[in-house]
Amino acid sequence: MDNGEKKISSLFSGRTIFNIPEYQRAYAWSDVQLREFLDDLNNQKLNRSYFLGTVLFEEKGLEGNHEIIDIVDGQQRLTTIIIFMSCLINRMRKLSSSEEDEDNLNLLYETYVKYHKQYKLRALEEDNDFFHSYILEDKDGENFVRTPAQRRLYLAKEFFINRLELLSKAELNILKSKVDEFSRVLVYSVQDTAEATLIFETTNDRGKGLTNLEKIKSFMMYRSYIASDDLPEDLLKKIRTRFSEIYKEYEQFNGKIEEDSILQYHFICHERWTNKEYQQHVQGTKNYVNTLISSGNNAQALKYINEYTQQLKETFYTVHEIFKSKSVSVRELFILNRLGNFWPLLIKSYKLDKTEGKINFEKTAKILNIYSFRVYAINQSRSNTGQSNLLNLANNFNGDFEQLFDSLTSLVIKYCSGKSFKESLSHSNLYNWINKKDLNYFFWKYENYLRKSVQPKASPMSEQELTNTNTKLKLSIEHIASQNPSVKIVSNVETLPEMDENFKENYLHSLGNLTIDPLSSNSSKGNLSFESKNNGYFLKAPFKTQNELEDFLDNNKWSSDSIVQRQQKLIDFALQEWSVGS
Repeated sequence: MDNGEKKISSLFSGRTIFNIPEYQRAYAWSDVQLREFLDDLNNQKLNRSYFLGTVLFEEKGLEGNHEIIDIVDGQQRLTTIIIFMSCLINRMRKLSSSEEDEDNLNLLYETYVKYHKQYKLRALEEDNDFFHSYILEDKDGENFVRTPAQRRLYLAKEFFINRLELLSKAELNILKSKVDEFSRVLVYSVQDTAEATLIFETTNDRGKGLTNLEKIKSFMMYRSYIASDDLPEDLLKKIRTRFSEIYKEYEQFNGKIEEDSILQYHFICHERWTNKEYQQHVQGTKNYVNTLISSGNNAQALKYINEYTQQLKETFYTVHEIFKSKSVSVRELFILNRLGNFWPLLIKSYKLDKTEGKINFEKTAKILNIYSFRVYAINQSRSNTGQSNLLNLANNFNGDFEQLFDSLTSLVIKYCSGKSFKESLSHSNLYNWINKKDLNYFFWKYENYLRKSVQPKASPMSEQELTNTNTKLKLSIEHIASQNPSVKIVSNVETLPEMDENFKENYLHSLGNLTIDPLSSNSSKGNLSFESKNNGYFLKAPFKTQNELEDFLDNNKWSSDSIVQRQQKLIDFALQEWSVGS
């Protein structure tokens, strides 16, 4: 294929089949990019050239009578154009009124969608059959979506179908002309991967929207080319394969973590840094490789590139395994949702734990869980408390788990000692001081402690019950002695303590006067007296946290002494549950 500026129609004409190579990421455009694409088309004046950007191809030779061309850069745009034209053709067929219309549409279909039983674009292997069967054919594939990329392909098709259905035949013809007659691209077509790598790096790593992961991929391939005495096909193939696997792993994360965060965590774990160089981790990685090459250490640079891409693939794999983990401590770290400072240690400890069942990784996660709850949730320390220590531990960790456990335990005690933990839990205004999700987590743990230890024993309360967002089932924190007892829903309020200033200041919002309850149940109880709540709800409630409240009554009254006694039990439980020895 000749280089230079080309009309889109001439790019697709003939027996060319475009192929998305395995090292490319899957289809990634969302509603934002689709709207921009269509808005740009709508705003483009008819009879004026419309530049769609640069595409980079690698020619792979003939396959029968068809020329196979790998899309090195531009696959998102070209895939979107094909989906758009397929939807446009289908819509125009429904409005066609003559044989001439049908002949023109058939020619358009052969240009952009399918020529002589061969589709013009081959997607990545795991998405290719779905792309052909349900995106380019007039079939509904919603029930057959199996990957995030397939979901995005399906939504792209639905987006264009819905938008095009609003247009008249004349408006559809205008859009067709804008793409087929006036849209242009700048084509770079090369013969081998090394040359493609060179062009990709020098034309795309210049702030044109590549993700950091794509920049690292292109940089590593490009510098392999520069550092090699001959064509580094073996290393380039390894890099392509590794990034193919990285993209497949990341597709499974479903947006749970940003890919740039994983790159940064990888840098923290494995690269050389002393003073927060990880904040500019992409440039730091590039600088190291460039320094090796500029100083003549090409062999060392190639060795580093090989090891870096291998380790990076392992890091993405590890993150995926951690997300899938059934470990109680890991699951609770996700519930507490303060993993930023912990991810590097989780990654490094998982990689270096050779025990069956990842016992050492599990213990690492447990201590980090204690750190998260004591330091961040209850002690209300700033989110960067201990950050430098935690990141340095990850960077320096070499597999000595006993030393790691000792270091982590020391950090927990440093930032929230047992005394400080107890004082924070004893705070008279705990309800207004602590995040309600953290209080829900605390009472969820306490509820499961009771279900395990108090007869009759019961099945544990699940993580799903804790994190349920359904308005009827969502958990909330209930005051036992109501915040507003002046609303006397029942006449008998003798069981309530005297709601004087001393009680409000020292007991109302303290831990001992709180319990867990579904939001709908909490709302229905409103500001009922304790006796009404106890007789009507708590004794029959499914939560042992509520069942046990009558054990703390003071002469059949819920008093400040009741709150103090219950609070002491809760604190004793907490000191045991989140203990690190001091």
